[in-house]
Amino acid sequence: MVKIEVEEKDGKIKCPLKGNVWHVATPEEKVRQRYIVTLVNDYGYSLDQMAQELRVTRSSRGKGNARADIVIWKSRKDKDDKKAAFIVVECKAENVKIHSEDYYQGFNYASWANAEFFVTTNEKETKFFNVDPTYLPEKLEEIVAIPTAKDIENLKKIKQIKS
Repeated sequence: MVKIEVEEKDGKIKCPLKGNVWHVATPEEKVRQRYIVTLVNDYGYSLDQMAQELRVTRSSRGKGNARADIVIWKSRKDKDDKKAAFIVVECKAENVKIHSEDYYQGFNYASWANAEFFVTTNEKETKFFNVDPTYLPEKLEEIVAIPTAKDIENLKKIKQIKS
């Protein structure tokens, strides 16, 4: 597995999920790029099974431009075939306290992407949630972790993580 690093210079940060283009290094962008590194280096996900700032709804009303910060599929093929996501990550700037409405925002994005899990992080606080489609978003089910890339096809492990 290839390890990656965050690259910053001249007030910009490299975005590997955006074709290695350089974006302004805003506080939220820094959190997003550092979490992508965590997903690759610690969880074993590959860049080719992820996307950044993906539009998760086609509606043109209200939050119609809703974009998930990071979306992970079970495989590159699932991503290419536009299948349901596996995990959605919502990032906030490090200096922003995460409020309950941020968790519901993440839940909505994950639900729209048909993901099984979602994560919210500002680096100081990271929480993991199971997305249970049988409940309305009033029920947020926090869990202790998300699956690693090697656990994707292990249904027993996924069930264990969800419970």
